[in-house]
Amino acid sequence: MKNFINNIPKEKLQRYLFLGALILVFVAFFISLTLIKPEDTPPNEQPPVNNDPDPDPEPVAEKFKIPTNEGEYRVVRKFYDVNASEEDQVLAIIQFGSSYSTSNGISIAAKDGKGFSVTSAISGVVTTVSESPIHGFIITIEHDDDVFTEYSSLSEAKVKVGDTVKQGDVIGTSGESEYDEAAGNHVHFKIIKDNENYSPETLIGKELKDVK
Repeated sequence: MKNFINNIPKEKLQRYLFLGALILVFVAFFISLTLIKPEDTPPNEQPPVNNDPDPDPEPVAEKFKIPTNEGEYRVVRKFYDVNASEEDQVLAIIQFGSSYSTSNGISIAAKDGKGFSVTSAISGVVTTVSESPIHGFIITIEHDDDVFTEYSSLSEAKVKVGDTVKQGDVIGTSGESEYDEAAGNHVHFKIIKDNENYSPETLIGKELKDVK
């Protein structure tokens, strides 16, 4: 082998050595390319956007509304609260004949004193539709969390027991009642949970879970 190398001219030997080194460099380069892992996302590319809608969007909780969609209203009968002002307490006293009682809800009237459509303050299922000689038509609606709303002093009812109503649906028409003649044409609105009455004015704009 030594004699063979000695018989090769020096220039050819240098050329062979150069070519051998060049081949080794290329082999090392290509081997290094195979060992490098591609990035998951090229630096200049954005990951794909998922445009699919949320399959289970979070439901928006309803909030109590005044039970009418028509025009301006006024509260003509307050909910009786021992901590209320004297003026509000007087407005919460109902005179029926020679007897007096405290209001367990609020009475709402139109500013012009005329009749108006009464709507469901929050979604639910109608459980009671009855007519009383002194209270007019009475509608009770059951909601989640064992909460009930009651609408009385109605001149007519536009729903029946078992109807599912959405918030804002018309359920009846306001009217005058013998029980509270001083309130004029109105709807008496109550919020009830566990047989206890709650002030509707303090719950307007709040959720069912806030009735406590």
